Amino acid sequence: MLGPARTTRRANILDDVFAEVSDQFWAFLAPNLWWLILLLLVLVILAFPILGRGPNSTKRDPWRGFRFAAKETVMLRAGGRCEAPRFFVWGRCSTVAAEVDHVIPWSKGGPTVISNGQALCASHNRLKSAIFPPWWYVHGLERRRNRYAPKGSKVRVRAVLNDEERASRERWSTNRRK
Repeated sequence: MLGPARTTRRANILDDVFAEVSDQFWAFLAPNLWWLILLLLVLVILAFPILGRGPNSTKRDPWRGFRFAAKETVMLRAGGRCEAPRFFVWGRCSTVAAEVDHVIPWSKGGPTVISNGQALCASHNRLKSAIFPPWWYVHGLERRRNRYAPKGSKVRVRAVLNDEERASRERWSTNRRK
């Protein structure tokens, strides 16, 4: 067991070490604070989701996966190729699309509608997981779609159910409960 004098001496040594480390930290941080704040601001802006196009509620769509005509429409719009970017927002993955997934994830309230669907290869679908896409990803996807999508197809990402889709979901849900 340590005596009171040794305990006090150890506490004083720890206080001195903490004070020295703290002084060195602030000596480094003070002249660099302006660009650290700027870097933090840029990171917040880059991670911000696109406003006005996401789901208008957190209630999940009862339809989980893209099937039948919706899946076919999304695949045709993509030309059968993965729609993921090759490098951030530039270029396009050259792999054949194997799956249709939500741009705004279903787990985050994104509905299963054609305007919220994207054709992806298996590796990009796994990599994406349930991440809510930032504004620059959505903008890049729309920009790429303008180049390859057939004339007349809608390229804008919009994760909102319209009245017709909402009514069909209600009919499907009602018939399922019977």
